[in-house]
Amino acid sequence: MELDLDDFAAAVTARATRWQEAGVQWQLHYGPTPNKSSAWVDCTTAHHLAQLIVWTSGEAELSVGNISTGAIAITNYEMSNAAELAACLDDLTRNLTPPTTGA
Repeated sequence: MELDLDDFAAAVTARATRWQEAGVQWQLHYGPTPNKSSAWVDCTTAHHLAQLIVWTSGEAELSVGNISTGAIAITNYEMSNAAELAACLDDLTRNLTPPTTGA
């Protein structure tokens, strides 16, 4: 998959309202444009720090750190379609937001 970084930015922005409601502060960044360009989002909550980096090659790396324990979990992805990008962002969201409860 040749990932369009603007599509990544749009997918991140689409989650902004939910993240803000959950107390997630986030910032989107674009890296330099060498052979394999990247973009990433840094997220902070009261309990976690997270970074999701995506490359135009379709690779991605999600790092989630627990502030109180110092533990860091790293997950690597190989995305081949837009649904896999969405799933990767869903994983990030699950790590940063409290679970929702049914009515």
